[in-house]
Amino acid sequence: MSLLGFVKKNLMDYFIIVTGINVAIAVLGMNFDPDTVLGYEAYFSPLIIGAVAVLPSMVLYSRRELSVKGMLFRRALHLLVLELTLISFGYVAGLLTQWTIVLPFVVVVLVVYVFTLLVHYLIDSRTAVEINKGLRRIQE
Repeated sequence: MSLLGFVKKNLMDYFIIVTGINVAIAVLGMNFDPDTVLGYEAYFSPLIIGAVAVLPSMVLYSRRELSVKGMLFRRALHLLVLELTLISFGYVAGLLTQWTIVLPFVVVVLVVYVFTLLVHYLIDSRTAVEINKGLRRIQE
């Protein structure tokens, strides 16, 4: 994948991740601290966390096509680096003040990660169908 294509993919990832973070914050907030009222500065949290979450994606970059085994290894490594990065950021930023919230946080990061992969799969599947339709028209 070219560097420009990789940057475009990460930009799309950023918006998918921010959407997932918004949903996660709403669900976690309603379950763990429903009485808290947030100010306007809270609107920046998903944007900042999304930017931090995209940074570990450099683990996935490769100029050449990876084997399935190589890509699965990189995905697993990416998830590990992502979890560690976000836990560290959450601790430094004061978001993870209690150890009881770390496990739900890890699960939420995993859910948002899977959600992002699912959205990419759906987009790629749709693109493949459109390309195949175009190729069939050309062959006829």
